Amino acid sequence: MILKRCYLVLLFGGFASLSFADGAFGQLGNRWPSPSEARLASGAPGPAYWQQEANYRIEVELDERRSMIIGKESIEYVNHSPHDLSYLWLQLDQNMFSRQSKGVLSDQGPNFEGKPEEPREVLDRDFREFLYQRDFEGGHRLGAVTDGGGAPLPFAIVETNMRVDLPEPLSSGESIVLKIDWEYPIVDEAFARRTGRKQLEGGDYVYQIAQWYPRMCAYYDEEGWQVKPYMNKGEFALEFGDFEVSITAPEDFVVAATGELQNEREVLSGQQRSRLEAARESDAPVMIVTLEEAAERLESPAEGKRTWRFKAEKVRDFAFAASRGYAWDAMAVEIDGKSVMAMSAYPREAAPLWSRYSTEAIALTLDVYSDVVYNYPYPVAWSTWGPVYGMEYPMISFQSSWDIDEEETYPERVRNYVISVIVHEVGHNWFPMIINSDERQWMWQDEGLNSFVEDIATTRFDPRLREAYRRSVKSTIDRMDGSKDPAIMVAADNLTWPGYQAYSKPALGLTLLRESILGEELFDFAFQEYARRWAFKRPTPADFFRTMEDASGTNLDWFWRAWFYGTDHVDLSLESVELFRLDDGDPSVSKAWDKQERYENPDTPMIARLEGETYYAARKEELQDWYYGYDEFEVLEKDVEDYQSSLEDLEDWQRDLLQFDGRIYVATVKNVGGIPMPMVLDVTFEDGSERRLEIPVDIWRPGKSSVRVPIIAEMPVVSVELDRANAFADSDLENNVFPRPIREGRFKLKQDEKEDNPMREALFPDKDEEKAEEPAER
Repeated sequence: MILKRCYLVLLFGGFASLSFADGAFGQLGNRWPSPSEARLASGAPGPAYWQQEANYRIEVELDERRSMIIGKESIEYVNHSPHDLSYLWLQLDQNMFSRQSKGVLSDQGPNFEGKPEEPREVLDRDFREFLYQRDFEGGHRLGAVTDGGGAPLPFAIVETNMRVDLPEPLSSGESIVLKIDWEYPIVDEAFARRTGRKQLEGGDYVYQIAQWYPRMCAYYDEEGWQVKPYMNKGEFALEFGDFEVSITAPEDFVVAATGELQNEREVLSGQQRSRLEAARESDAPVMIVTLEEAAERLESPAEGKRTWRFKAEKVRDFAFAASRGYAWDAMAVEIDGKSVMAMSAYPREAAPLWSRYSTEAIALTLDVYSDVVYNYPYPVAWSTWGPVYGMEYPMISFQSSWDIDEEETYPERVRNYVISVIVHEVGHNWFPMIINSDERQWMWQDEGLNSFVEDIATTRFDPRLREAYRRSVKSTIDRMDGSKDPAIMVAADNLTWPGYQAYSKPALGLTLLRESILGEELFDFAFQEYARRWAFKRPTPADFFRTMEDASGTNLDWFWRAWFYGTDHVDLSLESVELFRLDDGDPSVSKAWDKQERYENPDTPMIARLEGETYYAARKEELQDWYYGYDEFEVLEKDVEDYQSSLEDLEDWQRDLLQFDGRIYVATVKNVGGIPMPMVLDVTFEDGSERRLEIPVDIWRPGKSSVRVPIIAEMPVVSVELDRANAFADSDLENNVFPRPIREGRFKLKQDEKEDNPMREALFPDKDEEKAEEPAER
């Protein structure tokens, strides 16, 4: 510690005005859309809020022989907006697989970067996709497009969207029926972006079918028609409605889908129905279709067809998965007094992991998300295995796995991936399937919020996933500390590092808000209020930000600005700790301190060497004037008299202040990273006792890069530590301690690596093999 004195100085007059810099604490109102009666300043939907409605009746066939989806639909579109609409926009997402789509034509292919003189290394799966997408001609092939009465409607296709021109404007409050026939080829695993088929070992396929039917584009107050083309990165903006869907597939297929199965008796055997009934009362997975039954179907495929009928209410989308290779298990999960069916479909290849973890991971998700966010409102939740490595739809999710060997062992990374990705994709039922944000515009608003709650769930699952979370947090903090840290508030298709910008960084930020800034109780109230306000509605980022502030009663503009709009990182450095004692002006004490401070540093070698030598002036009295024997630190009688006189001029309260005998330590903290944060300082005293100081973020409001934290102590301080609990994502914890500790490290010894010897391999090819066969010495 550095010991310094402070002097009592009496100042008379008024206070000077302070100028606070806008900087990190500037308000974000000018960056957000102005509040309206549709979207209130509180972040809640207002009395003028509206959203469109789209109800679907669809008949679809999965043609296994031709690998085609063939469908026809009737869409009831209800115009709840206050506007008249002269045309409607629909999404034809399969057009992304056309060789002429923007997504394909703007794809830059595998990463061929490297040194010119060296061969590049390209992942084989990336190269496979690169070649496949240039040969595969996908896209919706439309038949009739008519109104409800069968009258043809003119339309224009623009990339992955279709504009349907109406004979007369659709007035506010009115509805229209559209009828559309279509088909398209199913994409293979090589190019399976959120949908496609994957071949099993025996040659059969698993199908995960999504973005498969022409569906209404979103139309809302802040965007109008959301007609950004689907280019794979930015996902979807959709309207809520009811679905009745009939799926015709090969007779021996198991079909999992959005919604509740309406015709169990027609598609399930009596034994399977009995098992399903038992699962509805079970808190552990029950096999509905066993692996042995799936193997029999694969061995002897059926020739006929069968239609599965599903119904779903108040959903924004519909997807399904199907295969004769599927086993199916299910269990019941109680949510708010209602039973929800958690179900999984997977083939033998995935069974070692999926039979153990999939349905239990769904159950964990339903429980945690219902507790932290909003009670799950739907009757089922599926996890299905196939070509898609992670994608979400209402009540059903698509996942995959790899590297499960014949002995049914697997790498830990694959195990952790399977559990966490199921939690993540099932968790998307809340974001955006219930809280219906515009994914095409803002990826983080569903991925980031979902990843945040996913972390709460998976860290409760087992110790290995908790350890994986620790590593992921460190990786995110290190990325923030990098020189190319991109911002979160970027449109989905413009993200340069989606996994960081839309997933891990917003998730970590919300964790900081919950655990370290607002606290769990205050955060959970605000977060659940956001979910309650915007369930089955379409919130924007400003609605989220405003609601969190409104419901928590806390101004968080500084946090949104730094974490979501900025590219700085957290690095608060405890630069110094100084000790101050009150100098009351008593010359007997004050002059002793003066002398100590004058000579606190050792003499230089030259001065030290002269110590004891006779001064030149000592030999000649004429050189010894008054100053020759002057001691500026000597306490004179006049010094004492002046001091006593000064005390007489003080008021009582001023004399009381001079009796202060404590220690004042001043810790100086520098904001190295740029993001201001609250501070928690742990102070350790000489006797081993400790005191914790919690400093609000407002200490940084004056806009300076460093702040001072005073600490009044009765006994000596031996150390001060900032953020001991690692609660604020600080990228450098080593500069958080004063005095600085000695950093410990380790090293290992290694042997020189032998160079390649092609001459030996050519002349003595058997030598190395013989050596390898020699028994090892014990």
